[in-house]
Amino acid sequence: MNFHLPRTASLDDIQGLVDLENLCFTHDRISKRSFRYFLTKSPAEIWVVDRATDTDENATTPRTIMAYGLVLFHRGTSLARIYSLAVHPSERGKGHARQLILTMESSARKHSALFIRLEVADDNPGALKLYQSLGYEPIRRLPQYYEDGHDGYRLEKRLQIDRQIPSQLPYYTQTTDFTCGPASLLMAAKQINPDQPVSQIEEFNIWREATTIFMTTGHGGTSPYGLALAAHKRGYKTRLWLANEEPPFLDSVRSPKKKKIIELIHHDFAQQAAACEVPVEPFPKDIEAIREALRAGEQIILLISTYRMNRSKGPHWIWLVNIDDDFAYFNDPEVDEDEWKTSVDTVYVPVPVLDFAKMIKYGRNQYRAAVLISRQG
Repeated sequence: MNFHLPRTASLDDIQGLVDLENLCFTHDRISKRSFRYFLTKSPAEIWVVDRATDTDENATTPRTIMAYGLVLFHRGTSLARIYSLAVHPSERGKGHARQLILTMESSARKHSALFIRLEVADDNPGALKLYQSLGYEPIRRLPQYYEDGHDGYRLEKRLQIDRQIPSQLPYYTQTTDFTCGPASLLMAAKQINPDQPVSQIEEFNIWREATTIFMTTGHGGTSPYGLALAAHKRGYKTRLWLANEEPPFLDSVRSPKKKKIIELIHHDFAQQAAACEVPVEPFPKDIEAIREALRAGEQIILLISTYRMNRSKGPHWIWLVNIDDDFAYFNDPEVDEDEWKTSVDTVYVPVPVLDFAKMIKYGRNQYRAAVLISRQG
C-alpha cells in the first residue's frame, strides 16, 4: 500500500474522520456534528491523508483515512490555528503529521495568516518535539487545559514571507507598556537624523511632553497632538492626519473626572499645535495617499489596533516603513517577552494590505491618526 498526498476533506469523509477521531482520542473528541460544521460553515479546512488502493481513482468506495489535520482561520485577524491533528496508530512515525502540518501552513499563508498556533498536552513529548523541530515555540502554559485534567502548552510560529529588511533600519524597543508612541517617534526620527538621541530618558521625556495623563487603563498614552508637538519641538517638519479632531478613546473611559481631564489636555494640545502652525489634515481615505507620503520621504508614526495581530485590543503606535503591492511593513516597538518574542519578530513586520487597511481604524468609531515627520527645509 502507498498513500496519497494530503487533500481537502469533503462531506463524504465525515464518517472516516469520526472513526479516526474515536480511535486516536479518549477525551476532547470532535463529534460528527462538529466535523460537518467545520466542513460547511466554519472558516476552516480539513486535510486528510488516505490509503491508496488498487481500485480506480474515480471509484465511489470511500478511502480509509489514515491521518487528518484541521486548521482554523480567524476572521479579521492574521492568525491561523491548528485545531486538531490525528494519525492512525499503525501509521505513526511515517511522516504523515509533518506533511499535514506543512500543508496547513502553506494553506494558512494563502489565507494571509502571519502567525499559526496550536495546543499540545504536556504528556505528549513526541508531538511537542515534532512541533518544535518545525519552528513552533511555546508562548503559554495552559493549566488543566484538557478534559482529562492535563496541562497543555500553546505554541506559535511566524509564517515567514519573502522579505528583505532594509539595511541600517533604526529599531528601538519601548521600555514600558505605555511608551509605544515615543519609541515609534524615536525610530522614525533616527531614520531622518542619525544624530537623533535615542535613549530611555528621551523616551520618557517625549512621553511626559505628549501624555494624555489618563488612558483606558493604567498610565496615559501619548496623543497624536502630543507626539506631533514633541516632534516639532525637536526640529522636525511635522503634520497630522486625523479622522476627526475630537478627543479619542473617551467612550472607553468610565470615570467622568478622567474624561474631563483627557478633554482638557486634548484641547490644550490642539491649541499648542495651532500656535506652532502644525498642519492638521483629514486622514486619507485610501492607502495610495499613504504610499505617496512615504515616497515623498515622510516618516509615518501610525496609530493601529493590534487586534488583527492578535496581541491586544488597545490602541498602539508603530512606525510605518513601507507599503508595496501586497504588504505594509512596520517596526513595532513592543517586544512581548511573555509570548517569547524578540526584536527579530517586530522589525519590518509584514501585514497584508487588506488587513492593514482594517488595522488603522481603531474602535467602534474607527478612529484614525498619524503623525508625519520629515526634515526641515
